[in-house]
Order: sequence, then structure tokens, then C-alpha cells
Amino acid sequence: MTHKHAVLALALALAGLAAGALPARAADTYPSKPITLIIGFAPGGPTDAIGRVLFKRVSEELKTPIVIENRPGAGGNIGTQDLVRAKPDGYTLLYGTSSLTTAPALFNRVDLDPTKAFDVASCSVAVPMILLVSKKNTADSPQALYQAMKADPTRFFLGSSGNGSVDHLVAMDVAARLGLTFQHVPYKGNGPALTDLAAGNVNFMYSGSFNSAMPFIQNGQVRALAVTSDHRSSALPKVPSLSESVPELKGFDAATAQVLAAPKGTPPAILARLDQAIQIAIKDPKVKESLDFQGAEPMNLSPAQCKAHIADEFKRWTGTIERLGLKAQ
Repeated sequence: MTHKHAVLALALALAGLAAGALPARAADTYPSKPITLIIGFAPGGPTDAIGRVLFKRVSEELKTPIVIENRPGAGGNIGTQDLVRAKPDGYTLLYGTSSLTTAPALFNRVDLDPTKAFDVASCSVAVPMILLVSKKNTADSPQALYQAMKADPTRFFLGSSGNGSVDHLVAMDVAARLGLTFQHVPYKGNGPALTDLAAGNVNFMYSGSFNSAMPFIQNGQVRALAVTSDHRSSALPKVPSLSESVPELKGFDAATAQVLAAPKGTPPAILARLDQAIQIAIKDPKVKESLDFQGAEPMNLSPAQCKAHIADEFKRWTGTIERLGLKAQ
């Protein structure tokens, strides 16, 4: 090798080392500018409400502004699309729900596979559904409701926040396990379904929004029969879980995970810093009080456990969707 070639080789090697050091250096100074946080649902919904409380505190911990942008549509896919196209530098993030694990199958979007399309930074909290009935419904327990449904399925109408929504999938999963049939009435969101339930236009629903459901429960317009996590919720301590109420559903657990995602290739050090900030925020007494009211419980998962949880949920709900032949409409 000539002296000229040796100098060139050394220069290229140093350039490579410098390039490799850039992500590490960026992670060391992260964050150094405002962060955009995408929420793939409209303002006022459960994901938005929880996200705003949580990331106000995360912003304080990171000492940088976090700008929340609601980009609803296509079951959350609009926001997810924007995330996967973003630069993997930690300055564009997505706060999503279990819809991240259902939307690919419902919309035939294999490009949004949550095990491949983006990086998972943190599993923050999980929120169960509440099995609600209208005040016109005489059932006082899940067992009574399901028995009445089996006796005369033509009388029962399920309200949901949309065809293929997580609450619809939970209802269909329970129905498949128990051999139930009913008429499905999809709405454009949890709010309209809840309003019609209170009016008695539908018989029952599985609401994923404690924030919206609690006023209806407290004023007696609807009754809470159960929660869909495998244990009782601190927000509704007198309401049993489906797991403890229905023998055929023992061990049943369907709580919606709230997940922070980042573009694929985001430096691990940045993902770790984000998870650390979220775990600190969740333990803040004021944040915890608000999360408790909304039925949100810390998941207490490491980033690796969080990634595994998302993969498990993706497998579970993809199987349910394919088995039931569901597609988004």
C-alpha cells in the first residue's frame, strides 16, 4: 500500500468512527430541542387524556417542551404512518394504545406490524374495559347478562366505539368464549356509544374510557357490571373482574396498553432515557392520582418486557381478527 493509499484508508476509517459516534453523542445531549408527540386519536379520548397528564410531567423531567399533535383517522393508522416516516432521532414520538396491535390486521397494513415497523420505548399504563349496561337492563352481574343473552339473543344490542375497535374485539372475544350472539351497533367513538347506552338504545358495551364512563355510572344512567382486567380496578373497587365473576373466563385479561413508540432505528440510549422519564412521571403523586381516576395502572415492564408484551398482543388480536373474519369498514 502506498503512503497516499494508507492516508486515504485511515481517513475513511476515522470518518466511519465519527459517523458511528454521532448517534451516541446525540443520545448524550438528548433532548436538546422540543419533542413532537403524535396521538393517533381525537382530543378528549382516553389516550389523549392520559397522554396529556403523563407527558406534562415527562416534559418537566426531560426539561424540554413536548408538543402534542392529535392526528386521528383509520383506527390510529394515520398517526402510526407519520411516526414510521419520521427521522429516528427521538424528536418525533407516538403515544398509542393496543390499536397498534390490531390495526395492521384490520386494515391489512403489514407495513405497520408493531414488531417490525417501529421501536417501542415504554409501556406506561394499562386501562381495562368496563362492562356497562343501561339502567333499563335488569342484569345485576355479568353472569346474569350473559345468561339472558343466551336465552334471547335477539333482544341484545352491543354498542361499540367502531367496527374493529379494541372494545368491539373484546366483546367478540368474550362472545366466542361463551357462545354468545347479539346485534352489533358501531358508533364513531366511545362518547356517542355511551350516550346511546344511557338512553337505552343499546343494551350493553365495553367502554375503554373511565373518564367518560364515570359520570354516567355515578349518576345512575348506566351500571358497571365488571372490568376486563384479571383483577379489580382501584377506580371501581366494588366492581368485580370478569375473571372472578364468570368461571369460563377465569384468567381473562383484556386491558389496553398505553405505549410510547419511536421510529425504527432510534438510538437505544434515547429509548432508555424516555422510558426512565415515563417511569419517574408515573410515580409522581399528582400524576398517579389522575391516572387512578382514569383506571390507568402502571404496567411496571422493562423495555424488553414491553416489547415482548406488544408481540404477544399482536399475535393474540391478529388471531382473533382472522378467526372472526373482521375487517375495518
